[in-house]
Amino acid sequence: MIRRFNAFSDNYIWGIESHQTICLVDPGQSCGVLKHLESSDQLYSIGAILVTHRHYDHIGGIKDLVNSRFAGSDLKISLNESPIFNKLPIFGPADCKKYGVKHVVSNGDTINIGDYIVEILDIPGHTEQHVGYFFKSVNDQLRPAFFCGDTLFGGGCGRVLGGSLIDLYESLKKISKLPQETLIYCAHEYTEANLKFAKEFFPDNSEIQRRYVQVKKHREKLLPTIPTELSYELKTNPYLTCKSFNEFKAIRMSKDNWKG
Repeated sequence: MIRRFNAFSDNYIWGIESHQTICLVDPGQSCGVLKHLESSDQLYSIGAILVTHRHYDHIGGIKDLVNSRFAGSDLKISLNESPIFNKLPIFGPADCKKYGVKHVVSNGDTINIGDYIVEILDIPGHTEQHVGYFFKSVNDQLRPAFFCGDTLFGGGCGRVLGGSLIDLYESLKKISKLPQETLIYCAHEYTEANLKFAKEFFPDNSEIQRRYVQVKKHREKLLPTIPTELSYELKTNPYLTCKSFNEFKAIRMSKDNWKG
């Protein structure tokens, strides 16, 4: 099971549950997670923390979680088949070591967490160093899930804040090659605004127009639009449908200057 925790005004913290243990992705705040663990009638513990990049709204809750009574579990965890024995392993890119990351991961690394195999993809661009976590169940009975931080959003992509446009473009191409049934777990609820821009930029794209109407109705009911499915993004996300870097750059720069 994958659990959603709201944080700040539009952030999502994701919790992957396995054997009464929860593994957290990008805990920018601790309060929502700790409140859930305190009130749960199950004996949860925090088994691991996965960090995609160094921005505060993705790492700000780590210290409180590490110091909580829920930190640490008996869940079997390994990195590249080497067992990890420390109390609460924290994974992330190299530039996050000063924020608590103990196990640096990069493209091609594999983490085993309980019933899941987690493949690491380097997806820089939003920041210079940024990773994504591709979860597959050991028995292939669960749909694949990709935790992509601020690289790909519903109907959009991250801004360049320390990375580069060319890296972001290449990272999105890499994500687009994942299985189409992959569920995309990004870290912000930006889908409605992204599609509002997209429908104005591409007024003749009926797929984008239709999706915007659906998402707008969803958000009026305060319902989340994440996770989204990669197959939807490949049809309606302008940063995945563009045919060249120059087209991608033009769309991204137009979005950066958009006043909608």
